[in-house]
Amino acid sequence: MGLLVVAFAAYLFGFTSVEAFHAQHRLAEQLTGSAGLAALNGTTPAEGQAVAILAIPTLGLRQIVVEGTSAADLQSGPGLLIGSAPPGTGGDVVIAGRRTTYGSPFARIDSLHAGDTVTVTGALGKFDYAVTAVRVVSPGATLPAGPTTAGRLTLVTSTPAVTASSLLIVTADLLGKPVASVPLTDAARPPTQFGLAGDGGAMTPTILWGEALIATLLLAWYLLRRSRRTWLVYGLAAPVVIATALLCFANAAALLPATL
Repeated sequence: MGLLVVAFAAYLFGFTSVEAFHAQHRLAEQLTGSAGLAALNGTTPAEGQAVAILAIPTLGLRQIVVEGTSAADLQSGPGLLIGSAPPGTGGDVVIAGRRTTYGSPFARIDSLHAGDTVTVTGALGKFDYAVTAVRVVSPGATLPAGPTTAGRLTLVTSTPAVTASSLLIVTADLLGKPVASVPLTDAARPPTQFGLAGDGGAMTPTILWGEALIATLLLAWYLLRRSRRTWLVYGLAAPVVIATALLCFANAAALLPATL
């Protein structure tokens, strides 16, 4: 069990970064510079598809943003909250990202200062935002995000980095006039537990794959005790154990906070 815990930690803080890298590469292939984003003008991409490009020069960050902020969406990169304003418009652009896992794109946004520039390229063009505040919001408190007539950007992740017990919020104001206005609705207001909940639907697959992993390990242990050809047992069991462990770990990771 101790080895499984260590293996899961290695998967969570190491292998998931590789998965996120490949996901970003796949998303980049969906875009052809700004032309690919311009094709989205007037349309809403499917959840999990590329919708914008986020760049923070002071952090050396450049990430493709996907539509949606579920745990699965944020495995590919930062996510635009469904219902929030498009970048560059008079409204609140809410983007959530992971702090520690899956490439940890928002690992250092707590080091941003007032006046730092955040650039978001979307279907309507390229827009600069100036950071106005960085704050920690306790669970259950009202988030500084929601309907507004001004152009505003809200970046959301979890804090502290590993325990993810609260939310870290960075707000920024649009530099220049909005290119359009959006209706004032509550659709863009995230819930108070935004980003601190995982995918509850992954519980059953996690249990089933966990049982399969334990059964596979016990079977391999039994065969090693009974067989003289240990190399053959290792050769046959190792791929099955690794594949089962990856499936179990992937579902277990989905249960953790979406912005972890």
